[in-house]
Amino acid sequence: MSNDATIIDAWGERPAERSFLARQLNNVWDFMRRRKVGGFALVLVVIIIGLGVIGPYVTPYDKDESFQIENPNYDPDSLKEEEMSPFTALRLSNPTGTHLLGTDHLARDLLTRVLFGAQRSLIFGFGAASISTILGAILGIVSAYFGGRLDLVLQRVVDAMIAIPGFLFLLLMVQTGETTLLRVLLALSVLGAFGVSRVVRGATLAVRNDVYIEASRVIGASSPRILFRHIAPNVAAPIIVIFSVTIGGSILAEAGLAFLNLGSPGPSWGTMVNVGRQFFDSKPILSLVGGGALTITVLAFNLLGDALRDALDPRLRGS
Repeated sequence: MSNDATIIDAWGERPAERSFLARQLNNVWDFMRRRKVGGFALVLVVIIIGLGVIGPYVTPYDKDESFQIENPNYDPDSLKEEEMSPFTALRLSNPTGTHLLGTDHLARDLLTRVLFGAQRSLIFGFGAASISTILGAILGIVSAYFGGRLDLVLQRVVDAMIAIPGFLFLLLMVQTGETTLLRVLLALSVLGAFGVSRVVRGATLAVRNDVYIEASRVIGASSPRILFRHIAPNVAAPIIVIFSVTIGGSILAEAGLAFLNLGSPGPSWGTMVNVGRQFFDSKPILSLVGGGALTITVLAFNLLGDALRDALDPRLRGS
C-alpha cells in the first residue's frame, strides 16, 4: 500500500480526491476542533436553529393565546369592572410550571412568544442573508472580472448606496407602502447586497489574472464558464464568511424595526424589548428575555463568522 493511501482525512477521503468545497469543509472541521470559541459558536447556532425550527411546533400554546384565572376579587354585585367578571387575565405572571417564563402584558405565554420570535428571526436572517449574498456575489464577481467602464459604473452605484445610512434606508423602504414580511425581507436583502459585492469584488480581483484563469481563456472557455466554474469556487471562502455575519446583522436590523413598531406583524424579539420598557421596573424579564435572545443569537453568528474567516484563511489556518 502506498503512503498516499494512508493519508485519510476526517471525511474518509484522500486529500487529492476531494473537491474544493470538501477541502474547505475539512479545513473548517479541523479549525473548529482547535479553536474552542468557534466550536462553541457552532454548537450555539445549531441550538438556536433547532429552537427556531422545532420550538413553535412543540409548544402547547398558540403565540396569540391569552390565559385567564379565577378572579379572587369576583363580586357579582360589585360595580367595579375588575370585580364583575369571574375570570381575570393572567397578565405579567411570574414563571410557573405551566408558563416557564411567565406571561406578558396581554396574558400570553412568554416562552411561546420567544420561540416564535426565534423562528421569525431565522426567517429574516437566513432569507435576507441568502438573497443579499447571492445578489452581492454576482454583482462583485461580474464587476471585477469584466472591469473597465462596467466596473466603474457599478462601483459608483455601490459607493452611493453604501454612503446612505443603513437604518435610514430601511425606514425609507418599509415606509413607502404596507409593512409586510416580504417588504421587510427585501429591504434587508437590498441593504446587505452592496456590502457583499464590495468584499467579493476584492476577492475576485485577487484571482482573476491567475494562471488557471488565463489558461481557461486561451483554450476558449466562455465568460460564464470561467465565472461560475473557476472564479466563484475560489472566492467561496469570503462569501461563506460574509453570509454568516450578514445573518446576525439582518436579525438585528429586523429587531430594530420591530422595536420602533415598523416591522411586519407577528412575534418579534424587538417588540418584546419595546413592550418590556413599559414594565421594566416591575417585570424586567419581558425586556431581558427578548434582549437576551437577540444578543446571544447575533453574538453566536458573529463569532461563527469570525471562526470561519480564520479557518478559511490560509494565513491564519496554522496559527
